Amino acid sequence: MKKEKKLGFLDLMSISIGQITGSGIMVLTGVSIGLTGYGTPWAFIVGAIITLFPVICIAALGSAVPSNGGMYTYVRDYIGKKTGLFYVVLLVTGQLVIAVYALSFAEYLSSLVAVNLKVVAAIVMTLCFAINIVGIRMAAKLQTVLVICLLAALGLFSIYGLPQVTDIKPFFEMESIMPNGLVQFFVASALLRFAMVGSEYISELGSETKNPGKLIPFVMIFSTLVVAVFYFVLGVVAAGVLPIEEVAFQPLTLVAKKILPNPIFVFFIIGGALANFFSSLNGVFSWCTRGLAMAIDDGWFPKALAKRNKTFGTQHYLLLIFYIVGMLPIVTDMDITYISMLGNGVGMIFGIIPAFALFFLVKKNPEAYQKAAFKLPVPLTKILPVISLILFSYGSYLSFGDLNQTGWIILGAFLILVIVYANVKGKSIEIQKSDKVNLDEIND
Repeated sequence: MKKEKKLGFLDLMSISIGQITGSGIMVLTGVSIGLTGYGTPWAFIVGAIITLFPVICIAALGSAVPSNGGMYTYVRDYIGKKTGLFYVVLLVTGQLVIAVYALSFAEYLSSLVAVNLKVVAAIVMTLCFAINIVGIRMAAKLQTVLVICLLAALGLFSIYGLPQVTDIKPFFEMESIMPNGLVQFFVASALLRFAMVGSEYISELGSETKNPGKLIPFVMIFSTLVVAVFYFVLGVVAAGVLPIEEVAFQPLTLVAKKILPNPIFVFFIIGGALANFFSSLNGVFSWCTRGLAMAIDDGWFPKALAKRNKTFGTQHYLLLIFYIVGMLPIVTDMDITYISMLGNGVGMIFGIIPAFALFFLVKKNPEAYQKAAFKLPVPLTKILPVISLILFSYGSYLSFGDLNQTGWIILGAFLILVIVYANVKGKSIEIQKSDKVNLDEIND
């Protein structure tokens, strides 16, 4: 089996930033402008603060107990085995949303050349799958290039756009920041939180990272703050160049077309939007298998699924599972808006669980807590998970708010099936362990 080198700071930063800067920035910026006008840059900051609560929880866990499949193992070890299964199943199904990255890539490409959206989306999904079959180092190198292009595109957007923002006073006047009231400002902030999440998933790469106890927490927090600064400036340009009524609920490309020379606009589409969607998709494939692999090792699913490729050492069957999940909405013409809503809602649920695991760290593993390079005061290990639970519960409520009766039935049936499987399979695992212990005692 080919031995891979450990991931370093730049590798993790590129994966983390690529994962954070997903499709939300291109779409949700205009929605935020529609909700809160000149408050959009500040809504990005508030969204980042909301995001940092669970990020800090996962960072503290990652520093105390760095591991491959991090978030699953945190849930399993500190909340419970069945909850761990519940988490990993929701994690897999929630990745239906990766189809949005592939389809959005195709849609933005179509603004430059005529393409078949389904065919391009399928090609992009397949390419990311193939790259990650080759291995995490290959994926990380590509991610670094994509993130550099993305940051360059966003940087050019800001550089060309800031001089065209002729009046900055509205960004500091309360009536302009919250034209529709405090509630709508916080709704915008909650929506923009979706454009800020992603750094927590590098905790899945603990065993593949140099000095993970220090590096992973630092990169998680630092990358979130870096993106927040970029988004703040970007929000000023997006809301300050054209009249608010023209850019409200519109994609970011509307402003880009206005402020950028045509060659740079083309680069913005390719190096910004397309690199954005591709890096988000590639980022998911780079971490998504870890928790599921650990669940298989614990006996929840057949061990054959975790078999590794002899050439590259990657778990091709597990990658194939996520590839199929991502391709399903593409090949079946499922409604992407509806899938996004379901996926985000499910994502909020499985996002709550590992963050809350920090609540039990000090009691269940005091030695690991004491040795952690990134150690929170004991009261914060209780307070931050509770705040995260409240924030994520509210976010999940918002995501499921527009579900129709059919959607609720599907969601409810799915959750019931998972609970039933967890109880039935859990008993089977316990019986197998008990039989093994008895056999070992007889042999001794």
